[in-house]
Amino acid sequence: MHTSPQISVIIPVYNTAPYLHESIGSIMNQTFRDLEIIVVND
Repeated sequence: MHTSPQISVIIPVYNTAPYLHESIGSIMNQTFRDLEIIVVND
């Protein structure tokens, strides 16, 4: 059975593409794993 992630991290990226790799890397380096990352080009 698939369950939804406990945490959703939303990253707005309007004109911030140079920081996207660093932002996602920072989130992925956390010890908590039950999450989803949503990137919004707004």
